[in-house]
Amino acid sequence: MVPELAQRFSDVVLQLTTETYRNPNQLPDGPVLVVGDGASGRDIATEVRTFQPVLLAAGRPRKLFPERVLGKSIWWWLNLLGVLSAPPESRIGSKLKRTDAFPNRDRSTDSLERRGIRILPRVTEASGRVVRFADATSADIRTVIWAVGYRDDTSWLDIAEAKGPDGAFLHDAGISPVKGIYFVGRPWQRNRASALIMGAGSDAELIVQRLLSDSE
Repeated sequence: MVPELAQRFSDVVLQLTTETYRNPNQLPDGPVLVVGDGASGRDIATEVRTFQPVLLAAGRPRKLFPERVLGKSIWWWLNLLGVLSAPPESRIGSKLKRTDAFPNRDRSTDSLERRGIRILPRVTEASGRVVRFADATSADIRTVIWAVGYRDDTSWLDIAEAKGPDGAFLHDAGISPVKGIYFVGRPWQRNRASALIMGAGSDAELIVQRLLSDSE
């Protein structure tokens, strides 16, 4: 996803997204601005910093949790404690959705700054090669890498009854109100694990059971 602000940069500024970025070798010499401090943005900023100066434009404060606890993956613990299976409307599920935390993996703000990555607030304006930030500072850049998330493309399903007014898929735990349509892997389809490999399997099992019952 690329915001309209991108159009205000001059053609001399190379603009990439998390989809088109491959490695630092494709970048020209000069300061690189990574917009978006989610897991992808932090990973890209860390990789690029070994080759070029990097600025990271952050948004709202991020919650990070340790990658491993007592030698076990944090996902193992969250699954064991039932956190990943909490429904989105539950107290735990609601908190998870609000915080949208992800594993640290040595990607905390302090860690990034130690690597020489300059952390800045959100981007507010751009003109030519100059970008301005919410704290009234500005910088001259050569490359922008947009890591601001993804837009859910539902246009491939041209059935009005299967989508809401905003174009989002309608479903209850993956079951569409339109007969014969089912979903697997949707974010928060049933819980936090629904969009993860470790959780999509159990969702798929329920969908298969529903498919079998509907075919009888």
